[in-house]
Amino acid sequence: MTLSRSLFEAACKAFVQHRHDWVWVEHAVSPGFGYMHRTVPLQKPSVTGGDPLESADDPAAALPLPDHLTCHQSVAFSPTFQVPTFYFSVCDSTGSPLGLSDIVHTSLLRKHALDGMEATAFSIGDPASNFPLLSFGDHPSLGSQCWYLHPCETGPAVEEMLAAWSDARPQDSAQHVRWLEAWFLVLSCVVDLGL
Repeated sequence: MTLSRSLFEAACKAFVQHRHDWVWVEHAVSPGFGYMHRTVPLQKPSVTGGDPLESADDPAAALPLPDHLTCHQSVAFSPTFQVPTFYFSVCDSTGSPLGLSDIVHTSLLRKHALDGMEATAFSIGDPASNFPLLSFGDHPSLGSQCWYLHPCETGPAVEEMLAAWSDARPQDSAQHVRWLEAWFLVLSCVVDLGL
């Protein structure tokens, strides 16, 4: 099962009623192109052990991270894949955005999810995959550039999880909220959402 834009919107609006850390934001001009959003502080982890992406060819990677980081997160609808997509940007205390070589050192991405991945300045991915796990591009509702987790395999992963849950397919509007909750569980394998 995938979602239509209207089902995505209904599920998100129901979700934010119970999760007060997320808000629904209507598109300023186009109705139906809204998204969920939240802003969270990130922790600067202590540097221990090797990093799977240390080979990223970025001279700025050696610079220390600032102590105060802010992560702007949003969940928007992917019309191509018919699933939610996670978008984010991370800024330091001056409001300057962090590059990928700094983002991988924050508490946002789970380190085990990056094992075996290759990094460029604008993506992280498995060399054997057609699509990168993480890419840099335009937010579909805001038009601003940010990072996003590629949604290509999200639908099948959520369906597999829902199939394992015995009560996963209620026949009312809760079905789509449950789908969104399963999507967040899949996302949390890569992103530390602090849920």
